[in-house]
Amino acid sequence: MKWKYGLVLLLGILIFACNDDDDDEKFDPVAQEAIDDALLIEFLQTHYLTEDKAIDTITGNETPLYNDVQVELVERDDIDYKLYYYIDNQGVGSNPSINDSVHVLYKGFLLDSTQFDSNLSYTSTKSWFHLASTITGFRYGASKYKSGNRVIYPDESFGYEDAGNGIFFMPSGLAYGNNGSFNVPVNAPIYYFFECGRVVESDLDNDLVKDNDEDIDGDGDVLGDDTDGDGISDYRDVDDDGDGIFTRDEDTDGDGDPRNDDSDGDGIPNYLDADS
Repeated sequence: MKWKYGLVLLLGILIFACNDDDDDEKFDPVAQEAIDDALLIEFLQTHYLTEDKAIDTITGNETPLYNDVQVELVERDDIDYKLYYYIDNQGVGSNPSINDSVHVLYKGFLLDSTQFDSNLSYTSTKSWFHLASTITGFRYGASKYKSGNRVIYPDESFGYEDAGNGIFFMPSGLAYGNNGSFNVPVNAPIYYFFECGRVVESDLDNDLVKDNDEDIDGDGDVLGDDTDGDGISDYRDVDDDGDGIFTRDEDTDGDGDPRNDDSDGDGIPNYLDADS
């Protein structure tokens, strides 16, 4: 499969994570998870993928999407949510982690087929998503597809061939919850058509430590790691231990990797050790 474009801006305003659900004592996220999953199953059982890769309602003997999707359990706030995903093309490169940067094409839909977002009509030099900054379902959905091969075309535009693509479906608990967002109603399950062009291991704060290596507790997600407790996750914090010295400046041996510098020999790298 080919993907060609000039310069694409992945604005994706609706993809970026909103604030956590408000403290509404009447809202029951466990009950909502069950409601959303039932809605997603019903949708997948009553819709199919057409030959031109669109989703339509079953009227005859078409194969339900439910027969072709895979499922991953994604834990959030102590609730196991089901993320359903369909792989049309696996891709030929690497899968992104949920913390990486990706160059993608996407379209977002509600279950009533209303399109609420797409990057296909935008043009700009800025065309990357840092997955840690997007909604949970988009992070995990994107991680299912490998990147493609970058190609320069005769008109000097560039694109990707053999890029991983498909569709992923998420409950509201992995999307915008009971807050909703712009064109997404509250408690709305949504789905995305998705194509992954390129994957880059990001270093968002430019501190010489890759974001994946800022996962100090080893749970695979950088959002919960905040060594100095300042409310800024390490992957966004230029001074991880809060000692007033930038993390990149704690690379005392100058090899470009602060992780192997331990001045006081206590087994804790300087950049995570406030008293080194």
